[in-house]
Amino acid sequence: MEEICDVCGLPLDEKNVSRCRLCGRKFHMKWSVDAQIQNCGQVWFDKASSGMAFACNICVAENPELSELIIDT
Repeated sequence: MEEICDVCGLPLDEKNVSRCRLCGRKFHMKWSVDAQIQNCGQVWFDKASSGMAFACNICVAENPELSELIIDT
């Protein structure tokens, strides 16, 4: 069965996918500069783990405090 992006509703491929640290949704995330998809999430600096984390665009919109922690990709 084909997996679907929980943000945009389009099919996920096996390479360009991530899972949201906040809610667990799977979403499109480019892992290559030549990937022909649009990111449905953001990379952010997670202070609790002192590392990078991934958040879907739904959670980014619901948590405006993340905006200053987003890493521009």
